[in-house]
Amino acid sequence: MRILVFSEVFWPEDFMINDLAREWVRMGHEVEVVTQYPSYPQSYVFEGYENKGYTTEDWDGVKIHRYPFVEGYRDSKWRKFTNYFQFIRGGRRVVNTLSGDFDCAFVSQTGPLTVAVPALHAKKKWGLPVNIWTYDIWPDVVWSYGMPRNVVTQPTLDWLIRKIYGGCDRIFISSKRFAETIRKYSEKKCVYTPNWLRPVENVRSELRLPEGKFNFTFTGNVSRYQNLINTIEGFAKAGLADAQLNIVGDGSYMAEVKAAAERAGARGVVFHGRRPYNEMLDILMQSDVLMLPLMPQEGIEKTEPLKLQSYLQAGKPVYGVLNGAGREIIESNGLGLCAEPTDVSAIAEGFGKMMDFAHDHGQEVAAAAENLMQTRFNKAEIVARITQNLKVKKS
Repeated sequence: MRILVFSEVFWPEDFMINDLAREWVRMGHEVEVVTQYPSYPQSYVFEGYENKGYTTEDWDGVKIHRYPFVEGYRDSKWRKFTNYFQFIRGGRRVVNTLSGDFDCAFVSQTGPLTVAVPALHAKKKWGLPVNIWTYDIWPDVVWSYGMPRNVVTQPTLDWLIRKIYGGCDRIFISSKRFAETIRKYSEKKCVYTPNWLRPVENVRSELRLPEGKFNFTFTGNVSRYQNLINTIEGFAKAGLADAQLNIVGDGSYMAEVKAAAERAGARGVVFHGRRPYNEMLDILMQSDVLMLPLMPQEGIEKTEPLKLQSYLQAGKPVYGVLNGAGREIIESNGLGLCAEPTDVSAIAEGFGKMMDFAHDHGQEVAAAAENLMQTRFNKAEIVARITQNLKVKKS
């Protein structure tokens, strides 16, 4: 097949769509990608690129079509909003330069649903079937991020979502819970295709966790949606003298999280900063319990957390300070315990319980994690499911 991919992000930005495109090339398909110049997460163009004009490049057999973005979108809601339109405008222009000799369009939606609009333009222009892989579920995530919900925004957003999903021919969902929302807007088939563990050459980290402590570890992006403040307050309230809470990562909310830790007098909370992705497995393996906290908001709760696969690879017990899809996976598979994400007392109690759980059920957790990696989150099976379910032009 010849597959035309539309994505806000692509190599050298580190996202699942890179791995999927490379797998398709390995399988003998031809893949071209329509995207902007790389900028995530800093929101400024990567070194080695200029944020102007239209260019093409090749990466591992994938032809990439690039065009400019609005710099500084992370620092301004207006710039972020403007960049949505820039993606649509630039994507349509790229489509107009291409021959249209493709079998299908494939949209990787890791952010705004509007990323599908240039693909729908390709459908209108060439009759190209459009497939979309949804990671952020609209409108739930829009309300979670603070969009005011009123008599203007609600019907406008509903109209936009219905138009986009209605125009797509196949919908792939990264979380089972997305289907209940999408059914309100489209009767098209939803195919469950979750994340898999991205391949990486793991190395030994220079970060060494203390061997004389019981190590609880959180890794990844630090934003307001990670619920780290309640988690840290719970850890402080637990008062576990022989335990340490490790925060390995960085992000836009780090200053607020550190301030909260100081206010709570949280001894044993250590901020290690960001570490390279290929060190994560070693850091997780040094830990006793892995932390998975999330805020209780509808759009976030329906998402299956991306970091779960790296946690499963480590095979360590998981303490979920969350509700929703992530909690369901933890509890239904015996991976650990969970606490109500807004109840600091319950979170504190859970820290103590997790120490006992990890001691008593470590082997069972490792076996359950391995089973999930071989079944539900098996990369080869998920890639095959996506490929076999693609809607393509009839010959």
